[in-house]
Amino acid sequence: MKEYGILLDTTFCTGCNSCTYRCIQEFRYHDQASRGLFRTFVQINDGGLYHKRCMHCADPECVNNCPVEALKKSEYGPVLYDAKVCVGCKTCVEVCPFGAPQFDEVTEKIVKCSLCAHRLGEGKQPACVEVCPTGAMEFGEYSVIAEKARVLSSRNGLNTYGLEEGTHLIVLSKESPISAGFPKPVKKAAKGSHVAPDRSIAVPGIAALALGGFMKFSNRMERIKMEEETKNGKERS
Repeated sequence: MKEYGILLDTTFCTGCNSCTYRCIQEFRYHDQASRGLFRTFVQINDGGLYHKRCMHCADPECVNNCPVEALKKSEYGPVLYDAKVCVGCKTCVEVCPFGAPQFDEVTEKIVKCSLCAHRLGEGKQPACVEVCPTGAMEFGEYSVIAEKARVLSSRNGLNTYGLEEGTHLIVLSKESPISAGFPKPVKKAAKGSHVAPDRSIAVPGIAALALGGFMKFSNRMERIKMEEETKNGKERS
């Protein structure tokens, strides 16, 4: 069976978050997004662009430590999640070095990228890849995109993240991926361990920043609308 992954070249990414909006639309999780829970989100940091999403590890800690096997590593790449099996223990949240699984206090279930497994079954690309306006993401066979990442990194003097870290999302960037927000490589947690590894950016912090960004945008648009109405009223008088 073929093994798939995503190559993300952040030199083409503008931080527009089209991937975020398309993902919300694809999975109809508007309520969760309004509470700051996202399957994917692009955060613009001083050190570069950080794509917060499931990295679909080759040997995922979430799978190794889930006590009820609600998370499984598929043969073709994605780490899949079964909400019906999940008991809401948050073990995956604690052990994931990338802060990918997010716990929804309302549903008591996990929010996590599945690499659009349902679309792959239909011969389609993940929704985020399909919608990206700059072509910053490329979906394909893992061996092919891994080799392409090595070539582009050498040719253009870019940093890579994911090849040595053992993930199915491979990142290319001019800046250091660590300074952009991706966590430093960590030692694997022992199976059954509930000790959370260190993370560069905590999940609640990202969720708060994401929700705050949407609120600021909404407030700004409302303020502009009010200013225009006031201006038009003065012109008519």
